[in-house]
Amino acid sequence: MSKEQKNILRILEALIFASDKAIHINEIKKRIPSCENLNECLLKLKNNYKDKGINLKESDNQWYFETSSDLSEYLKEHKIIRKKLSKAAMETLSIVAYFQPITKPEIDEIRGVSTHPGIFELLLNNEWIENKGRKEVPGRPVLWKTTNYFLQYFNLTNIKELPSKKELKEMGLLTKGDTLKEELIKKEEINN
Repeated sequence: MSKEQKNILRILEALIFASDKAIHINEIKKRIPSCENLNECLLKLKNNYKDKGINLKESDNQWYFETSSDLSEYLKEHKIIRKKLSKAAMETLSIVAYFQPITKPEIDEIRGVSTHPGIFELLLNNEWIENKGRKEVPGRPVLWKTTNYFLQYFNLTNIKELPSKKELKEMGLLTKGDTLKEELIKKEEINN
């Protein structure tokens, strides 16, 4: 590896490390225009961190450092404590993830009950969902979608890595009579 390549890897490492959130590959390209093989450099840097206490991760073309998941036991007291999600909050987050972008009335229809505003506040505070604008229908309700942080937190590269209906059934997460199950079946039938 040439001195110039080593320097580019150092700059890349510092840039990602210093960023307070995941940094998009386009932003990296802007900051390091001299790097002709950025993807190759990122993969090389990722490989350098492969068996270390910190790993370089990519999610939806955004790069960030994260502590190795196998060391989580040693870091428990240092993690930010997030409020435990209620069943209603988990249900709402799941619906947003599978049916995004989606409005509150659509979520309520799938759940069969009105979703308390506190659930949206909790999901927003955890940075798992965000406002994607408004749906062009009467009343113009807010459209909700998951964030890149949601992908990072749940260790997903992209939303397509969410478990399928079949996998959810096998894990026992979908039971008879679940409205979410019925909606997932409809979604899979439409997508197939």
